[in-house]
Amino acid sequence: MQIDYEGLGVLSAVVREGSFDAAAKALHVTQSAVSQRVKALEEKVGGLLVVRGRPCVATDLGLQLARYAEQINVLEFELSERVRSMVGEVDAGQVTLRVAVNNDSLSTWFPAVIARARRELNVLFDVVPDDQEHTEASLISGDVLAIVSSSDKQITGCKRVALGAMDYIAVASKEVFQEHFSNGVTPASLNKTVCVAFDRKDSIQDQWMELALGEKVEIYSHFVPSYDGYVACCLNGAGWGLVPSFAAREHIESGALVEMSPGKTIKVSLYWQYGTLASEMMRQLVDIVLMEAQKQLVSR
Repeated sequence: MQIDYEGLGVLSAVVREGSFDAAAKALHVTQSAVSQRVKALEEKVGGLLVVRGRPCVATDLGLQLARYAEQINVLEFELSERVRSMVGEVDAGQVTLRVAVNNDSLSTWFPAVIARARRELNVLFDVVPDDQEHTEASLISGDVLAIVSSSDKQITGCKRVALGAMDYIAVASKEVFQEHFSNGVTPASLNKTVCVAFDRKDSIQDQWMELALGEKVEIYSHFVPSYDGYVACCLNGAGWGLVPSFAAREHIESGALVEMSPGKTIKVSLYWQYGTLASEMMRQLVDIVLMEAQKQLVSR
């Protein structure tokens, strides 16, 4: 099949922006032009690429082509930078990378990656936030080029780099601790208390109960899919929760939070996985990710 690179670029914009109208605005063309390009590409490959709707959703075939388009975009950017350098022009280009990052990393160490990559590599980021246990689905589907994940399983066709571990401790406000746990954290005292969870996929509370108590007990949950909101709920007594230890320490030292079971720490190993794209920029980005992660993460 002869590749329609312009059509791939339009498809990638639709997948990235979520609608034909938004893609048209990003590409500075009409919505009709975007629709015609995608339709022509579908006819060429012989299959549906985008399910029209609000938002538009790429099919599996569409995701694979969009991922290829993003990879080509990276390689074209690198080639352009090398050509500019060879003819003596000042570098002025930039490229956008779509990556999936867990919320806790995005709220702590990953912003330093974004800042350094912008300065050193002229990279902009389109970040898809998700739980660290589920970001790998985005890489497998082709929705992103790289992920921060807690899975130690190497995805076929990708490279995996161990970053270290984020350790979590169970904390509660002073008021919640005195109300429920003044006589100790036990299955009985924890039973039917209110916990703060990131979302319904979040299983770290169950892991901690197994570690600290040797069993899981029935609890109620607030679902707060925001790092700052999660910590705020722990601070204001909405419920107890699992917070990265380096973020919790200052609140424990001030007396705002109490560590529920000292020494009972959940370590979540994190990995950077990315497609095996023959790109010098992606190799340099690996070094930046690793260096910034190791400033805050602990050894596994």
